[in-house]
Amino acid sequence: MMVKDPEAYKTIKVPAWVYINAKEAELALMRKGVSRLPESVLNPTHCPICKNELNTIKIDESGGKTYLLCPNCGYTQPKFEGSMEGVALGTAIGMGLVHLLNTLFGNGRQAQPEAGTG
Repeated sequence: MMVKDPEAYKTIKVPAWVYINAKEAELALMRKGVSRLPESVLNPTHCPICKNELNTIKIDESGGKTYLLCPNCGYTQPKFEGSMEGVALGTAIGMGLVHLLNTLFGNGRQAQPEAGTG
């Protein structure tokens, strides 16, 4: 199930090389924009984990932002809209995770998320 405020921040520790690569991705997104990213990351219609159709919801607690939510497994991501100028590091990491999930679960079968992933 989705958290009440998906914009609440969480802290994670990552190795220095992960942080450096994430910063590089953030800079590349700011310089090059999002036009090279796959549609499955920018405007997905189906959950990258279980392949169910995503619902669009607006959450007042997060400043009225729009999110995509899977009613089956609870997967949530912001709806990426506009030019996305000033992309933040968290957004760059989130986009990478969306692409990774599409790759991991993209074999066409109905996959159930492993414990702790959904």
